[in-house]
Amino acid sequence: MNKLLFLLIPLALVACTGSKKFVAASFPDGKPEVVVYMEGKGEDAEKVMEKVYYPNGQLEYVGRFQNGVEHGEWVYYYEDGTKKYLENWQNGLEHGVHLDYSPDGQVYRELHYDQGRLVKTIDRSRD
Repeated sequence: MNKLLFLLIPLALVACTGSKKFVAASFPDGKPEVVVYMEGKGEDAEKVMEKVYYPNGQLEYVGRFQNGVEHGEWVYYYEDGTKKYLENWQNGLEHGVHLDYSPDGQVYRELHYDQGRLVKTIDRSRD
């Protein structure tokens, strides 16, 4: 029995540290529209991820937060599930390469950001 408790306590601690999922808004049919993921408790809770859905249940976008601002990769989708945009954020500022996709899944534009400042645009739709 002691060996079992020894194994279960660390598992319980790991399970308690994960983010919690909350449906922040729903469509009239009850399907989730906005789902947020929070970490921490009470006033210290912080939003770490957000998912927004189309009425058909398809994911519209997913993005992460750090310290209350956009951070990391954000991905947007067309209503049929094809990738629409890919953005990169660093501490609330657009940073790195953003890609815009046409409905057929091809990249038609690259936007290059440096700490929130657009430094280069490559328009592939003219190729």
